[in-house]
Amino acid sequence: MNRGKVRNHALYFLGVLTYVVALLPFFSVNLVKALVLIPIIAYTLPIMEYLQPKIMSLKIGYKDILLMIPPIIPYVFLPYNEIRIVYVLIPLMLMLLTFTLYLTKYTMWGNVIGTAFEASISIVWGLFINNPLFLIPSIYWLFYIFTGALYVEYKIPYRKLDKRVVQISWVVSLVLLIVLSLNNPITLITLIEPSTRYLIPGEKLKSPKEIRELGKRGSKKDILFVVLLTITYTLSRIFLTI
Repeated sequence: MNRGKVRNHALYFLGVLTYVVALLPFFSVNLVKALVLIPIIAYTLPIMEYLQPKIMSLKIGYKDILLMIPPIIPYVFLPYNEIRIVYVLIPLMLMLLTFTLYLTKYTMWGNVIGTAFEASISIVWGLFINNPLFLIPSIYWLFYIFTGALYVEYKIPYRKLDKRVVQISWVVSLVLLIVLSLNNPITLITLIEPSTRYLIPGEKLKSPKEIRELGKRGSKKDILFVVLLTITYTLSRIFLTI
């Protein structure tokens, strides 16, 4: 495995933010497990980077499959019940769907679902660190990243994706998140900025050369989203205890 220069900065960036989301609202996590999770993530992300092009090109060997096993082992021994199993099924189904889409040559959708899969790992990480309040931030993050991935694919000049797909995805996400946030209405403030992007996505980029700049702007907005989610969700939990 190539351990040289990191190529997929977006994967690592998303992984770090996903870890932060799993910790929200911070005061409810098992600190020891949160620290133990760091080296697990440090191993998992390079493996994901290494395997991603192989999965996309459907050139996975048995050695590659063996590399997938160590990152999974810590989660096998989690204490599971019916609800936890349902939670774990979310990233598992997204992972399987990603493989299926690449296998059937739907590369664009494989990219979108694959990105959503990485965001959904916050659910498993939240369970690992015994965070009883992980669900709402994780669902916010998953919907945001999923629609964000659609938004990026739409903006790419050579992608044949209608902007209405982005808009519909976000409208559905908004409805579900509003229902989910009935006890945490302050958290809905987090959705204002992405709504301006996803409901009014604008025109496609004029040149593929602009994709890099789109990524940089998107990264800043991802950080803003996580910061706002952290503040609003933490405040909502504090208000609920008063």
